[in-house]
Amino acid sequence: MHALHKLLLFQVLASLGQNADGSRIMKGAIAPDDTYEFLVSLQSNKKHVCGGFLISEDFVLTAAHCSADDEDGMVVLGTHHLSKPRNKIKEHIESTCKPTTGIGNDIMLIKINSKKPDDLPEKIQLQDPETDVTENEKCQVAGWGPVENDGSVRVDQLRVVDVTVISQKACKDQIPGLRANAICTGGKQGGFCKSDAGGPLVCKGKAVGIATVNDNCSFGLPNVYIDISKYRSWINRCIEAKKCL
Repeated sequence: MHALHKLLLFQVLASLGQNADGSRIMKGAIAPDDTYEFLVSLQSNKKHVCGGFLISEDFVLTAAHCSADDEDGMVVLGTHHLSKPRNKIKEHIESTCKPTTGIGNDIMLIKINSKKPDDLPEKIQLQDPETDVTENEKCQVAGWGPVENDGSVRVDQLRVVDVTVISQKACKDQIPGLRANAICTGGKQGGFCKSDAGGPLVCKGKAVGIATVNDNCSFGLPNVYIDISKYRSWINRCIEAKKCL
């Protein structure tokens, strides 16, 4: 079965299995091994720091605050279980780049230099720039973040949960100062927490947002994602040039 079809099928099954309150990543479904293969673990000193996702054989997209470009920084691909990897691929970070203009740009490209690009997992497509995410649209977010509200207990196995997009107005009412480059999902139904940041908000099988800071792991407030469509020109230039710009 094609990877996108498998992903969409799993999203339907996951939504059927949730309780009336909705699930959180910390209580959500465990992602089957053959889904979300594009998701990566950004690590420093062999410890998971943030999520990210493969968008080409050269680049991983993540959040800017997930900086791990020191000599111990590593991108780990191809596994759902961090402590018992099945097909783990480790890639050293060649360079990182962030947009040079604007405020609140919690977005970063990581350049990897894979010696075996054919062995890399299948990348995820980015949503077309002219296509908007709509209010009440059902999407998904996944990660290896905490399994308790206080962030004290983490997981090794990748988890995923359904979330619902809410309007900018509804989000601004709860988060004053929200910027125009944001997409929000309702927090009461669940979402991401701490080291889930950097992972993608996936709608209809495509990445539309990047999970940004959620240090308090509050599931009363909306979850905020960076709108990838606002940065597609910059992303495309870097991919075409095969280097950070």
